[in-house]
Parts: sequence; C-alpha cells; structure tokens
Amino acid sequence: MSRQLKSTDELENTYINDRVAYLLPKFEALAPYKLNQRKKGVGNIPGWERLAAQEARLLKLTYPDDKPENEKEYGTCLRQITALKKALKDAAKTELKDPALVNPVITIATHFGNAVSYLFSEYKERQNVRYREKVTSRRQKENRIQIDLTNSLQFAHNILTEVVEGKEPNWIDVSCSIALATGRRMGEVHCSATFEHSDEYEIAFRGQLKGKDRKVKIGAKSIPLKKATFYIPTLLPAHLVCAGLDYLEGKGKRFSKDEDPERVNRTWSKVLNLAVKDWDIFPEQDRTYHKFRAAYLRACIVNDSSVDPYDFTDYAKEILGDDDESTINAYKRYEIKPGTITKI
Repeated sequence: MSRQLKSTDELENTYINDRVAYLLPKFEALAPYKLNQRKKGVGNIPGWERLAAQEARLLKLTYPDDKPENEKEYGTCLRQITALKKALKDAAKTELKDPALVNPVITIATHFGNAVSYLFSEYKERQNVRYREKVTSRRQKENRIQIDLTNSLQFAHNILTEVVEGKEPNWIDVSCSIALATGRRMGEVHCSATFEHSDEYEIAFRGQLKGKDRKVKIGAKSIPLKKATFYIPTLLPAHLVCAGLDYLEGKGKRFSKDEDPERVNRTWSKVLNLAVKDWDIFPEQDRTYHKFRAAYLRACIVNDSSVDPYDFTDYAKEILGDDDESTINAYKRYEIKPGTITKI
C-alpha cells in the first residue's frame, strides 16, 4: 500500500509554480504559429528566445551569487532551470486549454529550456571544473578517508532481523539499513525499486532512477534502464533486504512507482539525512544518506576478490547502475579500514 501524497508546502516549489503559470499560456499562444514566429514572437506575444532572456535575468535577480564575477556559478539557478524544464513539460500534458497543442507546446518548452541553459552555460562549466578539481584533490592518497562499516553493518543486520521476526523497528532505521546493504538511492528505496531474492547475498533489482530514460541491451532487445533487471550483491543476507523493503511498503513509507521520485527527497530527505548522522561509517561531516552508496561500493570491492581494487570503474557501473564516472571517481576518496566487517 503506497503512501498517499499530500499537498503540503514541503512539496511546493513556489518559484517554479509561478513561472509555469506565467509561461505556459505564452507557449500555448505561440503554438499555432510557424517555427520562426515561435522563436521571435508574434505581435504582442513574445517568442521563446525573448522569454528565455527574461527568465535568465529573473533567475539571477531571484537567486543571486555573491561571489566575484569570475567565480560565479549560480548553483541555485542551475537547479531551478532543471526543475522548470521538467515542470513545463509535465504541465503541458495536463494544463493546456487546447490539449491538441501539447506537442508544439512541448517543443517550444524544449527550445526555451535549452536557451536558458545556454545563457547559464559558462556558470555550469565553471561548476563542473570546480567539481572535477575537488574530486581529483580528494582522490590523492594524502586526502583519502578510511571508513569502518562494522558498527553500522551489525546494527543494520539487527534491524532487518527484527523485521523478519515480526517486530516493529523504526522505519527510518530500516530505510538506512537497506541503503547500506544495497547501495540504492533514497528515491529507489522509497519509490521505484523492486527486490527479488536471487542468491544468499544477491538480489534482482529493478527501478534504476539515474539515467532511467537511457536504454540497455538485454539480449536482442533494448529496454529502458528503469525496467531493466540488475543482479547486485548485498552486504546482508538477501532475504533480510527483501523483507526490509516489504516492511517499508507495509508501513506506508513508499510512494507508488509512477510518482515523481523527487517527492521522496522533498518528503523524507531531511529526516533521513539527520538520522544518518548516527551511523558512524564516515566522519560526521560526510554522513549523508547518499554516502551509503560509497560505503556499499567499497565493501563490495573488498568482498569480491575478482575485482581490482585500483581499477573498478566498470564494476562500479555494473552494481551501482551509474554511468557517471565523475561520481564513481568521487567514491575513490574512501577506502575500507583494515579489519572492518564488510558483510554479515
């Protein structure tokens, strides 16, 4: 039984809501016209090119970056641009006065979004460069951090054992235990994931989120990543992990699989990331729910003697379902402390 979504302020992004309410009628008014007219505008209706320039100015005014000009990144603006693109396309499917215009409106929204992104491209590139430099620095041997899973893995084992025994552990502890044992994201644990027991320490996982629209070859067929099945190792017995996910479902702590997983983050991210502060795998400042993925990966590398501990990018992509090498490289900052437990 999936948790019913509530219309709360916690789930609102008022800037995006206001901009969609303003922009969507403009796009719908442009939709009947030719491509160049949509771009340049018709009469009193501004084209998407002008609207994009106005949007860029408004974003900078609403979310200023106080750093010197040559260091500005406008991080909040970049996040809001991504959110606005998605919201406009979603709204076009349900909120147009004339539903027959949905395709041209989505096309206009795409051009508009690309134009806004282009106007912020120098800031995005600056952000990417800084991130790569940060990752490279952290990966240096002198900056590596040793992590110890012993206490957390034992606690997670106890929590999931309580689930199997019919007890009532805190759902937050169950969620963190699953994340550590499987390396799945918060949105996957609480929304998209399905687990099936495959082997003693292996599950069949479906519901990959990042890059979910990317297709993978399964035999002769190409299927969306979100629907693909991945056989992934677990740090705890697979039957405990599967029982934990069922427990969250039964407690109403999972959204239905067709919901926007971003709502998971907005609903539970704060409480879960606060709880993770008590899990002593990482230094306190590094303790976030997402970092369970790093702990999981490093433990899996130790557990699988066939994996080269210095060249594991392909293996990481396989078990994390993540094609982003920069993220995997960031995890190279961490190394398992000698003697730590990596599987129970």
